Amino acid sequence: MKKLSIVLCLLMTLVFIPNKTYAQDIEKPELLIVKFHADWCGSCKAIGPALEDLTNKLDGKPILFVELDFTNKTTKHQANLLASTIGIEKIVANNNATGFILVIDSKTKEIKAKLTKAQTTKEMGNKITSLL
Repeated sequence: MKKLSIVLCLLMTLVFIPNKTYAQDIEKPELLIVKFHADWCGSCKAIGPALEDLTNKLDGKPILFVELDFTNKTTKHQANLLASTIGIEKIVANNNATGFILVIDSKTKEIKAKLTKAQTTKEMGNKITSLL
């Protein structure tokens, strides 16, 4: 009986312990879509609905959507911390404005495109998908 209990415990361990970790199952993004935002920025307000639409349309694609908020000192500090965490702090330092979206290669951290309110949602979506 004792041997049977040990065998059952071992079998249960094999069944209930996954071979992969959760982190291994998460797909890595190919692109970072980074909005440079501030609440007082008119261009940011204009580009917001297009970005929201794209986020929904491109759901399931290997894309990470990020909004860096430069509205005030606190949000700017948080934006800089987030940028540092995802490895784009130099890009943020070199693009210290708001009202646009950068499409960044997640591996090389190279800027692939700059999107603005002058482009339609369709043009933005076509540009992003062409870079995948």
